[in-house]
Amino acid sequence: MTPTNGTAAKKLRRLLVKVLGHSAVRYLIVGGLSFAIDFGLLVLFREVARWEVGLASATAFLSSLVFNFLVQRSFSFESTHRTHVSMIRYGMLVVANTAATVLIVQWLTPTVLGYMGGKVISTAAMMVWNYFLFKHWVFGKRVTHHGTQEHKHLQADDVESTSAGEPKSTRPESAQEPRHNE
Repeated sequence: MTPTNGTAAKKLRRLLVKVLGHSAVRYLIVGGLSFAIDFGLLVLFREVARWEVGLASATAFLSSLVFNFLVQRSFSFESTHRTHVSMIRYGMLVVANTAATVLIVQWLTPTVLGYMGGKVISTAAMMVWNYFLFKHWVFGKRVTHHGTQEHKHLQADDVESTSAGEPKSTRPESAQEPRHNE
């Protein structure tokens, strides 16, 4: 007996919920988007505007941070940590990451890797240490929901689609946890 389209869709949704339920997956998605913004601006500033590589690298990196902070905070880590504290900690990490980016890119520019290879290497290194710093220090620990790996906006058993395709909670309102935006 083959599963119906509805059953297959439910299985696919549960798989998607499970995959997106991990903060590391969401972190990598947002990081990829941030890197695309950062790398694209670096190439634009360096190749089109002909800026010095250090200035181009720092400007591109800093330009992608507003997007990264907002989306990592709300989507990746679902932070309820005080915003101003997260911003200060994020700012401190930005200073350290900016220095690391400029140093690595400038150091590798005269090599066969060039400034583009330097950017890739600096980003890979930061990707690892930033995940742990974001999770445990910048955004604090996220509020625990009904499962340690669930993303609260994609709970498979508690969500059904509305006619507009938007998820609609099927849990009683008293069982839903409020979102705290500070």
